[in-house]
Amino acid sequence: MQLAFVITAHLPYLRRVGPSPFGEDMLHTMIAQSLTPLLNVLSDLAAARIKPRLALAISPILIEQLADPTVQKHFVIWMEEWLASYERDLDRAIVQKDDHRAYLARFYIEWGQGILRSFVERYDRNIPAALRDLCTRGIVEPLAGTATHAYLPLLGREESVRAQIEHGTLHIMRQLGRPQGLWLPGCGWRPGLEQIIADTDLRYAIVDPSSLPPGESASARWLIPYRLTGLFCAEDISHYIWSSRLGYAGDPIYRDSAVSDGYHAIGIDGPTSYDPYHAFRRAQEHTVHFVTLLVAQSEQRSDQTLALIPLDAHILGQRWFEGVAWMQGVLTLGATHPKLTLTTPGEYLRHNSPKAQASLQPSSWGDGGDHRAWQGYRAKEYWQALHLAEERLITAVRQRPNARGELERLLNQAARELLLAQSSDWPELLSAETNSEAVHAYWATYLDRCHQLCDHAFRPALDNATLILLEELEELDGPFPHLNYRVFQSDA
Repeated sequence: MQLAFVITAHLPYLRRVGPSPFGEDMLHTMIAQSLTPLLNVLSDLAAARIKPRLALAISPILIEQLADPTVQKHFVIWMEEWLASYERDLDRAIVQKDDHRAYLARFYIEWGQGILRSFVERYDRNIPAALRDLCTRGIVEPLAGTATHAYLPLLGREESVRAQIEHGTLHIMRQLGRPQGLWLPGCGWRPGLEQIIADTDLRYAIVDPSSLPPGESASARWLIPYRLTGLFCAEDISHYIWSSRLGYAGDPIYRDSAVSDGYHAIGIDGPTSYDPYHAFRRAQEHTVHFVTLLVAQSEQRSDQTLALIPLDAHILGQRWFEGVAWMQGVLTLGATHPKLTLTTPGEYLRHNSPKAQASLQPSSWGDGGDHRAWQGYRAKEYWQALHLAEERLITAVRQRPNARGELERLLNQAARELLLAQSSDWPELLSAETNSEAVHAYWATYLDRCHQLCDHAFRPALDNATLILLEELEELDGPFPHLNYRVFQSDA
């Protein structure tokens, strides 16, 4: 059996937005607990001549932030403050003669110093450059993603769908190398996406099995014969990582991510004292259990069967602190076990063409296999406002197709604001009723700025006040410096 692990990673645009509630702390935590440890695992295995093949689906808006010198500087400051807090904790624990708390504080200080040293010295603060090196060496296969991780089935205009895919693909190509396939946010699918994806010269898209008609096997299928393939997640294996009820991450010995101090394990009846020694030993046990499952499945399937297993960076390291150690063990055993073959989706398709075609139905990996996770009651206002802004920008693009100079800059920024508002995080958080007021402040601000810039685009000339506003917005909302507003042009 062939295994294709796909590491997924995404956060919305959080540069300089403050620490909370949805702020820079989330970005810094992902760098410290997920991305830098994963880089260490892949680099260490490669140095040991164990080639850990896998695919990486990192959203373009996240990798844009990781390459930003401001984000890199702020992470170092944040990490130094994090270390200082545990050093103070250690001093208090020694005074109070709390041996276990002192033991944990020393553990976190040593762990954090290693993370900061890797980030600054080993990777020169530049995670995208380190990832690109792994892609160049054939260890990692980059996947394209939508520019700001937009949930494609619910966007209002085809121009928006095309802009998200085309610019996202271009940005991953610039940062990591040419992608062969597309990771769909939420695995969201609707008929019609296949042609837009194929027009971007991508070879495959990863889709949820719920998109298949009942009873059909989740083997690779042509979505457009000889142009685009659909690959499907291995649900039966993946739930050991993803499931909140059955997954490894819920083991009571593991660190409780819901308690911010890091001193508590999940426990059986509630948080209890955490011990990293026992937790990391349990991660080794879960490694053996997972590989044993894979080997058992391989004995029932042909050598050409593909098990495509998505692994969210938010789970590995953040929700499941010990998950990166588990991942290291799985990759090591997967690369050396005689009955398992580590591969990537693109490599698999080079040697295994689909045998049949499929017409996919609307689907996602959310609850119910449909779009409800992004269509909750509180998200209704969001979608109405977003669709109105899409119409407004596309009208401006149509009426100003040959803008140059300052007007082109203004339209580029209007397109940038719309892309930021299209992030799937906003409707998903609204649908889950997660701090709706704070979420509203993000997307409403982006759309207000988009409308404001479109207003100026219809005026005869741009005055000094407009140019000052434009400069401010370019600094506040400045991802994707190569973005051109014409990506929203209609083909019609």
